[in-house]
Amino acid sequence: MSERQNAFTIKTSRLSDEVYNQLATYAKSRKLGDYISSLILRDLDETSTGRKAREEKKTYEMFEHIKNELSELKALAQTTGFVGSNTFKEEEPPKVPQLKEGKVADLENISGSLDDDDLEEYSDF
Repeated sequence: MSERQNAFTIKTSRLSDEVYNQLATYAKSRKLGDYISSLILRDLDETSTGRKAREEKKTYEMFEHIKNELSELKALAQTTGFVGSNTFKEEEPPKVPQLKEGKVADLENISGSLDDDDLEEYSDF
């Protein structure tokens, strides 16, 4: 950032008499800098408030769109009979036999095979 200047120049020939008199009043009371600073801060706040309002409006519009899409999907599901159908019941987890104390393994039902691809996969050990 560049070094701050000690003073700014305002071309008063481009100001209306009303604006010039107001600035002169603040300048004589040595409050012109504070006054200008407060105006700029107010402008910056209004800019950020306006941006925030636009973002909130966009968010609200997106929410409304999603809500409308959801209600359309619900209506479609009801007309097609998808809602309430038993096709998508939660599956029960398969029952895994619990090993009892003292039983290492049941060797009666062993199945499986090894392919050459399986052997190559583990050949780097």
